[in-house]
Amino acid sequence: MYKDFFGITESPFSIVPSARFLYLSERHREALTHMLASLSGGGGFGLLTGEVGTGKTTVLRALVSRLPQETQVAIILNPALSAHDLLATICDEFGLDYPEDASFKVLTDRIYQHLLTNHSDGKQTLLLVDEAQHLMPDVLEQLRLLTNLETESRKLLKVVLVGQPELQQLLQQDRLRQLAQRITSRYHLLPLTPEEVNEYINYRLRAVNCLYNVFEPALTRQIAKATSGIPRLINLVCDKAMLLACQQATHQVTKAIVSQACDDVLNWQLPAQGRQTAAASNSGSLGLRWGGALVLGGLLSAGVWYGTMMSPLPSMTEASTTAPSQPAKELVPATAAVTATSTTEPKDSELATKWQLLTEHSRSERQAMQTLYRLWGYEARLNQANCETSQRINLSCHQGKMDLEQLRIINRPIIMSLQETGKPAFYAVVYALHNDSAELLLGGERVAVSYDWLEQRWQRQYTLLWRPPLGDKTTIRYGQQGPRVQWLNQQLSLLLGEKLTQDDFFDQGLLDKLRRFQRSQDLTADGIAGPRTLMVIDSALNLPGPTLQPERS
Repeated sequence: MYKDFFGITESPFSIVPSARFLYLSERHREALTHMLASLSGGGGFGLLTGEVGTGKTTVLRALVSRLPQETQVAIILNPALSAHDLLATICDEFGLDYPEDASFKVLTDRIYQHLLTNHSDGKQTLLLVDEAQHLMPDVLEQLRLLTNLETESRKLLKVVLVGQPELQQLLQQDRLRQLAQRITSRYHLLPLTPEEVNEYINYRLRAVNCLYNVFEPALTRQIAKATSGIPRLINLVCDKAMLLACQQATHQVTKAIVSQACDDVLNWQLPAQGRQTAAASNSGSLGLRWGGALVLGGLLSAGVWYGTMMSPLPSMTEASTTAPSQPAKELVPATAAVTATSTTEPKDSELATKWQLLTEHSRSERQAMQTLYRLWGYEARLNQANCETSQRINLSCHQGKMDLEQLRIINRPIIMSLQETGKPAFYAVVYALHNDSAELLLGGERVAVSYDWLEQRWQRQYTLLWRPPLGDKTTIRYGQQGPRVQWLNQQLSLLLGEKLTQDDFFDQGLLDKLRRFQRSQDLTADGIAGPRTLMVIDSALNLPGPTLQPERS
């Protein structure tokens, strides 16, 4: 309806996937890189997950367009099939004939023979399964059996599973552990950042040669906040806003128009969790709705506050609906405000008992690790809450020693071991850092402590999760060459305000650049991009993930 008014021939915000509107954000490109890397290796399965509307199908289409010509691709878009129907569908996709009453064996033999023929012809065979969260366990097991055919170095059939976050939980079932162990590349797609939302909206408008400045940056930030950076919701809101602007005879959308478009679209688009988040944001609560606070009497002088727990940590599905700019803040139970007071002071004995219960419930390091995974948007069972699990979701687990100032620079949640005199150690997750206090997740509740209190009980040992560049946590050194060197060169140039280049060789110029950055961040200027340096770069770039200091994100 508004195309003639804006002088365009096509709607820029159609939700139908189109190569013309293909926009790959940094996280989309990273997901694409992970998937392509998994296909070039010898593994059998790749896994791409993300919340509804985050662009998984976009990545899938981009993946197909970048595959070598000698790749044969079969795509299953509706996987709500039985194991037998799955085999038949695969045969259909590959153009294989089979009898109408073909048995499992006949279908499997046809597929195996086709895989061998492709291999002998120098072709790679790829099966892409979209909406894979709908697959039944026996169908997933059938897929695993199909990948059993292999040479000495590689599988003859590669499978990429694409689905919503529930797919990760499905693959945690004990009966699917063999399949889970074969997944060599995993990537969880997060929504767009506010900056990327602005780029995304303007990219779509340029694609249809729109001559008007329809959305000012302040309005794209408003849209980013309301939609949590989910591309499909962005399309719906922008389309509605342009329609309303046309009705009001203005070529530039206003704040009131965007607000009305968000109300019209998101009141029924967002799930319950999303509506609560949007409502909290609109009321100026910044996603933190504090409960009634308690004053701790004698413990107050020791620098400790705590509040009653309002709600449990959400599952992975709930976690994935949070805004990308501050994912951590939506994942934590609302508790007492540090500066709030109550008209009724509990007795010192009640406070001491409460504190003892909190520490007793925090003796398990694995439970702390579960909390840390949740802050990153993943639900891990207790027996899987360890560093090894991080490799399955393209995170890296790092352990070492640092002080609070270094923690501020890295700006990621950590697990710290705390110990009071004469008592066993207990574990807390550092959730936020303020000017005069730190917030910990402890025993299922959020606790604020002074830095003096923390320094007396913390031996500076930590465990954290982070996402290494291009999925590789190894150091980047002088003389190396490749995509990771190119990534390092470009990010350092960005941070140091230098001209971007495509150089992918670690030469003397990059060495000098790295040392300058390390000195500026109080790191050892050894010219080696090890985990600590890469984590600081990660923080400086405000890459996706939970942070400790919201003002920096």
